[in-house]
Amino acid sequence: MKCIKTVLQIIFLLNVCFATLSPPSDKKGQKGVKAQEGPRKNNVSDRKLVNETPLVKDIIKYHATYHQDVATRNFKNTVLGYVTPWNNKGYDVAKTWAPKFNYISPVWLQVKRQSPNIYIISGLHDVDHAWMKSVRHKSGSSDIKIMPRILFESWQSSDLKAFFMEPTSHSEQKALIEEVKKVSKQWKFDGVVLEMLSQIGKYADRSVKFIQQFGAEMSEDDLSLILVYPPFRGYPTDEFFIQAFNDIYPYVEAVSVMTYDFSSPQKPGPNAPIYWMRLCVEKLIDNDESPSKRAKILIGLNFYGNSYTANGGGPIVGTEYIELLKNAKNNQALTYNNNTAENYVEIRTLQGAKKIFYPTLYSIQKRLDLAREYGTGVAIWELGQGLDYFYDLF
Repeated sequence: MKCIKTVLQIIFLLNVCFATLSPPSDKKGQKGVKAQEGPRKNNVSDRKLVNETPLVKDIIKYHATYHQDVATRNFKNTVLGYVTPWNNKGYDVAKTWAPKFNYISPVWLQVKRQSPNIYIISGLHDVDHAWMKSVRHKSGSSDIKIMPRILFESWQSSDLKAFFMEPTSHSEQKALIEEVKKVSKQWKFDGVVLEMLSQIGKYADRSVKFIQQFGAEMSEDDLSLILVYPPFRGYPTDEFFIQAFNDIYPYVEAVSVMTYDFSSPQKPGPNAPIYWMRLCVEKLIDNDESPSKRAKILIGLNFYGNSYTANGGGPIVGTEYIELLKNAKNNQALTYNNNTAENYVEIRTLQGAKKIFYPTLYSIQKRLDLAREYGTGVAIWELGQGLDYFYDLF
């Protein structure tokens, strides 16, 4: 009898211990919520899904639904969408909603200096001509451009010195431009999205003339150049980039401003608070009312989020977000911060407490309104990380 009593006590204690590892929410949680998929007769606005504090269960239920009319544009300004090989869903998104985009930028290419005046473009094995043809076909009457991102990769200090310093800079820069133009024509690209400013360090102040020359020569061959641009962060180099924008924008089709990654696991918080995004735009336009200047700014929109724990955390994409939401309490709503115009949710999982920042229909709508206010476009990083019903807003 004493033995049986002891066993029961042990079982009771084990139950208590393991209970502390389970989410302390309603036992049902979100398990009874089934996700719907596919096209619907009405868009997310008509279905009253765009609101400040959406319910978790509604996000889980409706995130994979979207308006059956995928061709009508609700956001008339310029839209660029990045696609990455490591999130294949982005390729399908680009095809399905092609009419809503002006530019699609697959993250395919890298350029490296092999030897004096010889440049090699790698990543061409990722190029998918069938997909490119399908995107152009699905875009219908819209004049969509496919412009792979090209990144300066593995450049040594000696390479940068030769590229930006006299007496070799002119011939080196000319050689790179000619190689990019040759590859663009050969592979039927409409141009490239150039990311280099974060890779060249102390030579940034010597980049302006190169970008001007690059943009002018691409234009002469009916090719486009978009430049990836840093956001305002209060760094010493910020003032240079603000002033340089005035010299650069006439020579490029647009600048894709990286207004995301405001926070980090070391400094948890919102992904891209709207007051900061507004500041970044205002710094670049500098009270200039010129519509042509404003239209060349593409405000970066993150379609990824971050999940923070007491030990750090890190980025999450849409599929991971939905799985995390299944741990939320029954009828739990997201919290909205009016200052940052972002939503977040706090949940308990088997791995501990998490605070999750991820875009919502409402937070995206606020940023599209910001773009409308200033007459800018937007650049989405990146299409494979988002939820299907986001595209109803574009």
